[in-house]
Amino acid sequence: MNIDALLKYQKLDEELFKLEQKLFNSPYKKKANELTVVAKKTQARSTELEAQAEKLIADIAEIKEKYTINKNKSADIQKKNLDEMSMEEVEKYNAVRGKILANLGILEKMLQKCAEGINKILAEFNTTKKAYDDARVQYSVCKQKIEEEAKVLEPEIERLKKELQILEKDVQTEIMHEYKKKRNDKIFPVIVALEGGNFCGRCRMELPKVAISQIKEKGVIVCEHCKRFIYKK
Repeated sequence: MNIDALLKYQKLDEELFKLEQKLFNSPYKKKANELTVVAKKTQARSTELEAQAEKLIADIAEIKEKYTINKNKSADIQKKNLDEMSMEEVEKYNAVRGKILANLGILEKMLQKCAEGINKILAEFNTTKKAYDDARVQYSVCKQKIEEEAKVLEPEIERLKKELQILEKDVQTEIMHEYKKKRNDKIFPVIVALEGGNFCGRCRMELPKVAISQIKEKGVIVCEHCKRFIYKK
């Protein structure tokens, strides 16, 4: 196995990795991710508020209907002439009228409570909408900054990628395939030297003697802990 070719490839790949990390760790990207979370949360909350408002509106309609029914009953019962009623009929009249008036009082309080609920929902909805709109504006600014950063680094990134395509031809296909898989998993450096005769040069995990004995035959072994390739200098 041509270890030197793989090390040469990784040395150039390190430059590419640093540029990619620079873009990945951009403060604008971090801020954009935070704003995305804010936007999703505010949007979800707006949906919840809309559902609550719809329920209250339905409740108000139902209460108003009951209020109208009781109001009409009250109007009808007041048309009766008390002078023509017996004592028992007057008592029954007062009981029914009292119940209707009590119902009207309860319904009025329910309407007031619903109205307060609607106002509260409306206030929170406006606050939530403003937070969402602000997040969108800030996100647009961050996105533009990210694109500007990428535009500056893109030429160098493309140059490095082309050079790496040339260098990978000197590396065993199977090893190159495994290298790229590890690289895609954000493992870097991918290949490190054996340290102290039996330690991984990256995570310092002690390696089994059986595995170490295979380095000469295979060219590299894989650290069971950090999953990197290990070679012997």
